[in-house]
Amino acid sequence: MSEVSDVMLNVEHALDRAKKAKKRLGGSAEEHNVQLALAAAIDDLEKVLKGLQRDAYFAGDELRLM
Repeated sequence: MSEVSDVMLNVEHALDRAKKAKKRLGGSAEEHNVQLALAAAIDDLEKVLKGLQRDAYFAGDELRLM
């Protein structure tokens, strides 16, 4: 479980950095695509974090097929 905890810590750090980067970006046309990419990354990282929590800590004895 310590390995899962380390992975979750890294995902949380990446999520925080992505949120900070998104806030720091301006509204120029050049940065619009970066804003969209960061928003998608934030969504994906939040899903990964929730999935790790669910599957590692709250899975119980059930076998997850997919």
